[in-house]
Amino acid sequence: MTHTVRFVHAADVHLDAPFKGVDATDLRVKDALVSSTYAALDALVALCIERKVDFLVIAGDVYNAAERSLRAEFALRDACQRLADAGISVYLAHGNHDPASARTAGLEMPPEVHVFSATEVERVVFERDGEPVCALYGRSFRTASETGNLALGFHRNPADPLAVGVLHANVGGRPGHEPYAPCSLDDLRAADMDYWALGHIHKPEVLSERPAVVYAGCTQGLQPNESGMRGCRVVTLSPEGAETEFVPTASVVWERAEVSVDDAEGVDDVRVALVAEIDRMSGETEGRPVVARFALSGRSAAHADLAVPGALRDLLAEVRGEGLDRCPWVWVDRIKDHTRAAVDLDTLREGEDIAGDLVRLADGLAADDEALATLVGEIAAPLLGALDRADAPEVAAAAVLERARDLALDRLLAGEE
Repeated sequence: MTHTVRFVHAADVHLDAPFKGVDATDLRVKDALVSSTYAALDALVALCIERKVDFLVIAGDVYNAAERSLRAEFALRDACQRLADAGISVYLAHGNHDPASARTAGLEMPPEVHVFSATEVERVVFERDGEPVCALYGRSFRTASETGNLALGFHRNPADPLAVGVLHANVGGRPGHEPYAPCSLDDLRAADMDYWALGHIHKPEVLSERPAVVYAGCTQGLQPNESGMRGCRVVTLSPEGAETEFVPTASVVWERAEVSVDDAEGVDDVRVALVAEIDRMSGETEGRPVVARFALSGRSAAHADLAVPGALRDLLAEVRGEGLDRCPWVWVDRIKDHTRAAVDLDTLREGEDIAGDLVRLADGLAADDEALATLVGEIAAPLLGALDRADAPEVAAAAVLERARDLALDRLLAGEE
């Protein structure tokens, strides 16, 4: 008997994600974001059926929160039923967002759905024509904060023709991610699996080729930092190894771009540069709409115009209209102005006027890192203190100095007091 299986590996579906912090004032954008995680689940089901896979693996966080909505539970149950009707099994592990201890409406799932235990690593066997083809090992999170190394509980039965591990975990102590179920790549290799289906890290990534250790990434990007296409993996697994294919499932794509406007003579040139970037994004997402954030950069003659109160707000409104006219649409969530004055600092530095004094003063501060950090810290302390947050943002002293120097030069050279 040929021991080969084809399956889809997905994770971090996050049904009902709230998409906070997005200025989705247009109803098209708001509706698209609200429905996006459900649309990604539909795309996942359609892919499984189209590719005629043997089973679907979801490695944690199918729901966005422990207090999941009834809508989300119905959506998952209906998705699993469509898969069951197509003869496709589902193997699901819970993660930190949807731990096994969470409240549930208790909807009855099709018998083809298996949810891994939250108290021990559980082994289930996928059979074809009554013969074992692949064993799946998995463990769910019992609570939202699993800090133990769950990978140490995985041990392959030597009799398994193929073995797949399913785990929601932070492998290698990834910065910026909660240290839930922390483990090392060596821990995973020691379990002797042929394929590790991982969840928790939203960026798709292959950590190892043999054995295959893979983060599927999230099925739908949930925030601006999760830019680019998101989806799942179609896996063909045999004793010779794993072949994987990334397939997009996201219905909305997040994008971030830095737009250089060095050559811009005025705000309209900046608008043209932004529209060109909008057109590029619209043409590269395979028909999916985009939510974009732009950062303007460079020394530009348009810098002073952009610094006028209300200018950036009005520019945002203008390019939003341009983006919504595209097909697919591009929603410009925000524009940040990081441009600097189009001045010759070397020439100003040699001058004997106030502008020269200002540049030389900034040079002196920049040359003494400790003094600069102390000065900026004293200036920023009242503002950061008012935030009353332990995670107040770090202040990059050099960037603050450069920005202050350029703003002062703008006003000075424009004849303002």
